Amino acid sequence: MRASLVKEPAVPAEDPPGHHLAPTPGKPHVQERVLGPTPTPPEPPGGGYGEAGGRPKRRRLPRVVIALAVLCVLLGVALTVHLNYDVFVPGEAPDAGSLVQINGQGVHKRAGSIHLTTVGVYYGVRLPQLIGAWFDKTSQIVSEAQYPNVPGQEVIAMDQSQRDAKIAALGDLFGYQNLPTKGVLIVNLLSNAPAAKVLQPGDVITEVDGTPVTAPDQLETGVQKHSLGQSVHLKVQRSGKSMDVDVATITNAQPSPAKIIGVGVELDYEPTIDIKINAGDIGGPSAGLSWALAIENLLGPNDLTRGRTIADTGTIDYRGNVGEIGGMPQKVFGAEKVGATLFIVPKTQAAEAMAAVAQSHSRMKVVGVSTLHEAVDALNAA
Repeated sequence: MRASLVKEPAVPAEDPPGHHLAPTPGKPHVQERVLGPTPTPPEPPGGGYGEAGGRPKRRRLPRVVIALAVLCVLLGVALTVHLNYDVFVPGEAPDAGSLVQINGQGVHKRAGSIHLTTVGVYYGVRLPQLIGAWFDKTSQIVSEAQYPNVPGQEVIAMDQSQRDAKIAALGDLFGYQNLPTKGVLIVNLLSNAPAAKVLQPGDVITEVDGTPVTAPDQLETGVQKHSLGQSVHLKVQRSGKSMDVDVATITNAQPSPAKIIGVGVELDYEPTIDIKINAGDIGGPSAGLSWALAIENLLGPNDLTRGRTIADTGTIDYRGNVGEIGGMPQKVFGAEKVGATLFIVPKTQAAEAMAAVAQSHSRMKVVGVSTLHEAVDALNAA
């Protein structure tokens, strides 16, 4: 309570609301003005908003609410938007020999195993997956442009690798001259060539203008007999059915030969032994070396494993040439996980594999090879 002294005589008068006069004890002519609580002003017309008759004031959202809303939007984007990156992770490493079935006599039981190595691929990952892969030493982040995801391509590549592995293994074991041929196999086509509209990889050309074809040079001889733009009549085998097609010749961008039909071919050797490979959901060409080594191990005179756990990776063509693969660090991890003591890889990638082994402090030995025959020699010698 606050007091102020008034020295003039008390005179009855109106005081502001909330004030009253009290006589001072012993001094009747002096009174104190006692200040009471300040009264609440009356609410103006219009519900107490602004001035009378004015517009109501708008309440602003708290900044924390706005920040939370923005954060929710950003999180939603991060969790739903696919980025232009893929992530490689270590895949399974099954025993290739257990996936190869050979019907007939002469199949040997082996004490060891040859494991193919695989890579799991997450295409177009989201931000959380990308961050997780960044901190995972077994994962690898790659651009989508580097490894484009083409629907069906991995299946086609696996089918081709199995076929080439069978021929490469049988050719290495028994000699290519002892393998029958039934035509030339189409392995690729020029996308802008007329042939691409009627032919496809896997087709086998058996005749050119009525003449049997069993080698690529015979196909080339038949094509060169036609003038530029003239059609060549072909007899083709596709999925066990015979069909006739006409394809026009085009100019070759290379110096020789002058005219082509725009197909890449190789000898269509016919396996003399019934071999079936069950790859399951494994795709791509990099198991080719595994299939070939497994076939040689089951049919060959020597046990390539001799009780050991062996892993490998590499593409292969029907001539037995071993080619490069992707995801080497992840395949090293897969090989180590199954307890492999020896890892066979393409010779051009041996240093990369050795570096991955050193990083994991593994004692697994790495051997680089350029051909199937070199891989067989390495396993016999090791």
